[in-house]
Amino acid sequence: MISSAVTSGPGLNTELHPSPKWVIVGLVVLSTILIVVGDVRFETAERLRVLNFALLIYGASIMAWLLEYWRPWLGRLFTIAALIALIGLGIRWLGVSEFLILLTIPTALAVTLLGFGVALAIALGETVLLWLLAQDTAAGLSSVAVAMTLISIWGTLGVMSMTYWPLYDMARWSWRHFQQAQHLLEAARDRKTELERVLEALAHANRELALVNEKLAVTRRIAEEAQRAKAAFVAKVSHEFRTPLNMIIGLIDSLTETPEIYEQEIPPVLLQDLEIVYRNSNHLASMVNDVLDLSQAETGKLHLRPEWADLAVDIDSVLTVVRPLLEKKRLALQVSIPHDLPRVYYDCTRIRQVILNLVSNAARYTDAGGLSLKVVQDGRYVMVSVSDTGPGISPAEAERVFEPFYQSTSGAWRGQGGSGLGLSISQQLIELHDGQIWLESELDVGTTFFFKLPIAPTSPLAGGPDTLVSEDWIWRERAAWPDLPELPYQQRVVLCDETGALEPLLSRTAPEVEFIEARNLAETIQALEACPAHAVIVNTASPQRLGPLIEAARLKAPDTPLIGCSLPPRIEYALEAGAVDYLTKPIRQANLKAVIEAIEGPLKRVLVVDDNPDIQQLFARMLSIYDDSLEVITVASGAACLEELYARPPDLVLLDVIMPELDGWQVLERKQQDEVIRDIPVVMVSGEDLLTQPYSSDMLLVSIGTGISVSQILRSSLELSKLLLTPE
Repeated sequence: MISSAVTSGPGLNTELHPSPKWVIVGLVVLSTILIVVGDVRFETAERLRVLNFALLIYGASIMAWLLEYWRPWLGRLFTIAALIALIGLGIRWLGVSEFLILLTIPTALAVTLLGFGVALAIALGETVLLWLLAQDTAAGLSSVAVAMTLISIWGTLGVMSMTYWPLYDMARWSWRHFQQAQHLLEAARDRKTELERVLEALAHANRELALVNEKLAVTRRIAEEAQRAKAAFVAKVSHEFRTPLNMIIGLIDSLTETPEIYEQEIPPVLLQDLEIVYRNSNHLASMVNDVLDLSQAETGKLHLRPEWADLAVDIDSVLTVVRPLLEKKRLALQVSIPHDLPRVYYDCTRIRQVILNLVSNAARYTDAGGLSLKVVQDGRYVMVSVSDTGPGISPAEAERVFEPFYQSTSGAWRGQGGSGLGLSISQQLIELHDGQIWLESELDVGTTFFFKLPIAPTSPLAGGPDTLVSEDWIWRERAAWPDLPELPYQQRVVLCDETGALEPLLSRTAPEVEFIEARNLAETIQALEACPAHAVIVNTASPQRLGPLIEAARLKAPDTPLIGCSLPPRIEYALEAGAVDYLTKPIRQANLKAVIEAIEGPLKRVLVVDDNPDIQQLFARMLSIYDDSLEVITVASGAACLEELYARPPDLVLLDVIMPELDGWQVLERKQQDEVIRDIPVVMVSGEDLLTQPYSSDMLLVSIGTGISVSQILRSSLELSKLLLTPE
């Protein structure tokens, strides 16, 4: 049964059944007709019964109308009940048996107004009413009329039920989907509201992102300026380091090579000490060069240059440096290295630095007893241990000993000096080799530092495990295995470089690539025949020769990509500026001799320009060693140099690059602008590298013998433009 009304929400009342008001109006019209017809056709007594019946219909109509407004369902039920009662009274009072046929109307109205269940109850009630009327002889109803009326009532109920059941099903389906649509509409409204909030949040985030981008742009400019400032600072600091190193190395070189200039014999013990100072000064100079190289490398990472080497040889070279300190402190040294120790793949310079740091620390903090250095092979690793009989390290300090700038302030460690960076740098270097470093210490007994390195590098798998296994393979055990070193996979590039300046730069910035150096096209072809390469880089000092050289290489190596560039030797920049040569401090006697002998014409007067008096004295001493008849004039500024050039032109000028007010390049530029002093030979001297800007080429040519297709040109252009526009 379907309810007469369903509520879908506050203020919304949807009626599934029509209103009974039209039935009430029909009853009023019927009563009016009865009154009119009764006045015309009936006698006085009959007219009175008709009038009462009409008034009763009026009263029932008014009552039904009021109930419809108060309780709609009750008003409809009352309307049906009143209609049945009026039909029964009409039959009984008026004696009109034809009113029986009207009993089908309440049944039909009940189905329409109240539903099938109520209509069924009303049909049963009408059946009972007919049975009672049939028993009343005063009603005068025949059995046939009653039977026909019952058939009409139940037939009408059946027809109305068959008609309305699909309608009720449709109504239920429609109402269910209407409710679903209502829920979906509410959900859509909620999602719309949420979407509006998200859009507002995105707009806010977009504004914040724009602000962050602006801040990042400013930060990037600050970082770039800081990078340039750092490079300038490191270059300046390296120059300041090289100046005293130049003095030490130059003077010791003079002492050891030409001791006769001091007019007395130098004791052998002093010469041995001077050799130690000379060797350590060279080591310090090489470290300064490494710092400068790292500052100019744009990658920001420390690159290793590993190679297969004998660890025992490097350990012996380190002990040669430290042994005088051990002898001075009367410390014993025990070294244990197995004779069958295999060659190890590592960066010799960096590992020597680690060993030197560990051994020198052990010697510095040990006052009695001795040191022990032991090397053992541990599986695929080689382990090195350095032990001492010093004061030991407490557990609390052992946890921090590898921290940068950490220095102990207690016990025997106090006041030993040092920067606190040695162990931290050593740890980084060992970890870059995929190794480990650790220590074991006991107070008042001693300390042992361990580090281990992989004997051979571990090459990562190029693909998943499925690339290494196949079901159709048949396993055959080898009788013997070749004893070959495990080499890592490296990309191979052949350098056809007639200048010889490209290989040191590339190998320092890209140690993971194997570079094969060749000085001409013939050597390049031989290198390609020995082993194919990923590419050939062709470099020439003259841009005009680059095109023909690329074409000749393309014919000889048609299946190898060729990349051409023009990077002249760095000395070319000094030559283009007007100098005859360029010397980098520290300068050896042999270097200065080679430069002087390359000068054409007689050499009687040499002008030394440097703002450091010690450097002036050093060059004067080195020039007197070369030729004691040379007249050496020293000045301390660029302005004084120009005055001396005009006053008494020398035969050679040794010109420092970095000087206050007027530097060496500015002096050289002014000299080249004056024809009077232009031809005086000048050798530039500095503690810095020749160029502070990155080494670059003005052009880049790409070629391959098989040709480059249009699609390859497009892809290469897009990738190349992206690479060139990205800051280094």
